[in-house]
Amino acid sequence: MPNLKDRKSELTGSRSFFRKIIFPFIFSFLCILGWYANGLLLFIEPENNINPIVENVKIGDTYRLSFTHSVELTTWDEFFRVNGPHDMTMTHTEFSSFGWGFPYLSTDGNFSTTKDGRFRLDMNRPYPKVPLRISEQAMQKIIFKDKAFDLVALYGQGSAVTIYALKRYEYWFTKF
Repeated sequence: MPNLKDRKSELTGSRSFFRKIIFPFIFSFLCILGWYANGLLLFIEPENNINPIVENVKIGDTYRLSFTHSVELTTWDEFFRVNGPHDMTMTHTEFSSFGWGFPYLSTDGNFSTTKDGRFRLDMNRPYPKVPLRISEQAMQKIIFKDKAFDLVALYGQGSAVTIYALKRYEYWFTKF
């Protein structure tokens, strides 16, 4: 004889547990993972890819490349703004003296003088990446927020590094 009793509602049992608990949990986890994976990183990649520098950045964050000019032996600072992945702008540069190889044309940008007597050149030049060869003469440093990274001490004389911004998931793909 057939069982004519009503069956349990679909809102109870294992189907209910999946719909009410597991599915929202998985959906929330995937949303958070997607948000986190799309975060921006400032990536300083040495040519041998040993001990790269990776810092969390936001659109609009700035960093500074500081070095000593090899002929004039004066301080030079280049300021960059992160606009997005593979998109940075050198907003301006500050230096202590005019001399060998320093900009002097009006097409180089707008000149001004800082309060401490240095020269400033506003330029707004876009860069997808900033390649750099490290030299003990120049003593290059990257200053980001309250951290200074001495590139000569980290990577040694003659090493090449590339500085760029990328999405966190891009970094994961290069690392793994």
